[in-house]
Amino acid sequence: MRTVQWRTRHEGEGGGARSRRMKRLATVGITAAMVLGTAPLAAQADDVDLTPGPTVVADPNSPTGYTGHFVYYNPTATSVRFAADILLRNWEDPTDPTVYQPSQYEPGLMRGGGGYDVEMTNAGNGYWVTDVPLAAGANQYWFYVNNNTNLWVADPANSPIFAPDGLTGTARRAFNKVFVPYDAAKQDYAPLAARVIELPREDSAKGTWSYVPFQVNGTTRTIGVYLPPGYDANRAEPYKTIYMQHGSGQDQSDWLNMGDVPVIMDNLIQDGDTEPAVVITTNTNYLGAANQGYPNLRNVVIPFVESSYNVSSRAIDRAFAGLSAGSAVTQNLINFDADEFGYYGPWSGGASVRATTPNLAAPYILYGGGRWDFGLPNANTVAALDEIGFIENVVVAGAHDFNTWNQMFTTFARDYLWHPEAFVIDEITTMKDAVASTGLNKGNKNALTVKLDQAYKLLAKGDSDGVLEVLNGFVTQVGEFQTAGKLTAEQATGLTATAQKILFNVGYWQQ
Repeated sequence: MRTVQWRTRHEGEGGGARSRRMKRLATVGITAAMVLGTAPLAAQADDVDLTPGPTVVADPNSPTGYTGHFVYYNPTATSVRFAADILLRNWEDPTDPTVYQPSQYEPGLMRGGGGYDVEMTNAGNGYWVTDVPLAAGANQYWFYVNNNTNLWVADPANSPIFAPDGLTGTARRAFNKVFVPYDAAKQDYAPLAARVIELPREDSAKGTWSYVPFQVNGTTRTIGVYLPPGYDANRAEPYKTIYMQHGSGQDQSDWLNMGDVPVIMDNLIQDGDTEPAVVITTNTNYLGAANQGYPNLRNVVIPFVESSYNVSSRAIDRAFAGLSAGSAVTQNLINFDADEFGYYGPWSGGASVRATTPNLAAPYILYGGGRWDFGLPNANTVAALDEIGFIENVVVAGAHDFNTWNQMFTTFARDYLWHPEAFVIDEITTMKDAVASTGLNKGNKNALTVKLDQAYKLLAKGDSDGVLEVLNGFVTQVGEFQTAGKLTAEQATGLTATAQKILFNVGYWQQ
């Protein structure tokens, strides 16, 4: 198990790859206008753009190269506060405890410092305005009206599309998103450049998403459904499915809106970085009792999805991931029935999977969270679980917010989903290191190492039969070396136990 301090997998790319990414940035629609200067807003009231909603403008005076201009219209409000999870922390230097303001941006800083909260300026006639520098990616914001911090007010000019049976009023945390391009000269930081995957592209094929009604316990509820571009109900190979679970104060709306799943999936599919899949968002309120393993998920939701869409019914072709309270749901699912899904993503909700969970070595589990996230799973706990299962751990730049969760979804879909080799690489590496430390001669070491490399490549190709054949050959050869006195019993036992762990995992999904 590796705890990855996630930067971006593109940092080592050459100029050609960087140039291609910069060309893609040019496809992001933006109003190329100058932001108002530093003079007080009241003094410029006649010149202020009062178009309700957010406008992102190119601004040479902004430290990021862009400024968000926000206008909220409410003629009865006596005060309005603009709030956004856009305060900054030093991702480049983890020893720096400072929380930075958006106006203090410099390369190396990333969102994750918590909530920015400022009084908006009354521009008259019910219009409230504020300006703030913003950096690349999907930025989340909301309003507090008349200092009521219990009600997170959605931007009526840029509202999320909420599920009809979702939360309302003070029960909901209303996240609006605004997309901000990457300024290579001013932002100048690879981990921030990587967040352009969250921005809509004019040239990408678009999937579709909607809230689909179904019956549960005699009541009509909805699931969110994303269908990939070109979804084919008659495709010979059924699509895989990704089930995404929300957190507290959220519902099936959030992953599809602020979580940016449709945009991220469209872009990853266009880049060839993930397989087209159907994404389902569910609401915890109708899944059923946790101590019964969420029976409505297993007995109602999954059967409904698999009968309504051209998706695989094999557990290995299903994934389930959740943030915060949704991480608790994810881990409860694992503890109740680890092989209901082939892949799991418990994020920002600690680590509560039990080491005694039956068949824990069957699924592939990606833990993760933000570096400044109070729900960040304990790395030592995750490492101990990895001794039993196939578990990875990723830490990204963010707090307990969608700065973290958008990146976690991207990482999950791009680098881990449907890639068992990404979870097994640690065991392969451990065995190769163990072989290298033995007293075997060069030829015998090479004979074992070649088998391990071959097994890894076959796993990446999806050749399970080949993996089993090669690893069984590895185990046999280890036994022969022990019998010949070339390996100690301790060395042979260690190598065999790790190989058997992989053999169990690969063989499990052939049943």
